[in-house]
Amino acid sequence: MNIKELIERYEKFKASKKKLTSVDLVLKDLRSLDEPEPLPFKLKDVVRRIRGFDPTTQTRWLNDILKELGDDYGSMKYREGYDQGKFEGEWVGNQLKVSAEIRQELNKPVISHFVADWIEYCKVREITLAHALYCSEEAKSKSVFRWLFEDSDNQETFALAWIFGYEVEEEKRYRVKVKGICGNHETLNREKHSNKWLFLDREENSLYWTHHTRKELEEAGFGWVFDCPGVEVQEVE
Repeated sequence: MNIKELIERYEKFKASKKKLTSVDLVLKDLRSLDEPEPLPFKLKDVVRRIRGFDPTTQTRWLNDILKELGDDYGSMKYREGYDQGKFEGEWVGNQLKVSAEIRQELNKPVISHFVADWIEYCKVREITLAHALYCSEEAKSKSVFRWLFEDSDNQETFALAWIFGYEVEEEKRYRVKVKGICGNHETLNREKHSNKWLFLDREENSLYWTHHTRKELEEAGFGWVFDCPGVEVQEVE
């Protein structure tokens, strides 16, 4: 019952000069306002009836029903499908992005720290990848040059590390100090720009490395420091 019907109901009471003495009756009517009228049939009964038709009749009934509902129904279903597709598309896009990032992390090449140092050196100085690859002989790091050309796969590994990032291979590194020398000239340094070795301060900085692998030391002719009583070799993180 809606408001209009309730007014008409009481207008009839007024016209018949009946007294509205029952509060319960009024309350009951008020509570029934805007309650939907029960359907004269059930949806399942309609569906059961349509299913009982032959395929041609089923199709005609369904088309007629959709036609009676009008364009609003079609627009509503289209909009619903569009929104759902848009949401699912964004979800799929995000999943692909996350998967790509995970795959990239898992596929990062593992390289020696001297190769990583060379990559960082080149990037800081805006040296191109081509120059970093093929001019490494002048590069201040013969170890990098030898590594690049001892195996052709290493050049591809270098390029992947340059583009996608890398993990540094865990290698023991050492700080080499001459015993009995005080001040800022006790620790063996390697200059990043020229690859020259000299004794300077113990802390690494933008110009010098003070932590070296055994291979680097041996290739530079300093393998003897591991057996020399006048030299202190400390393993560092």
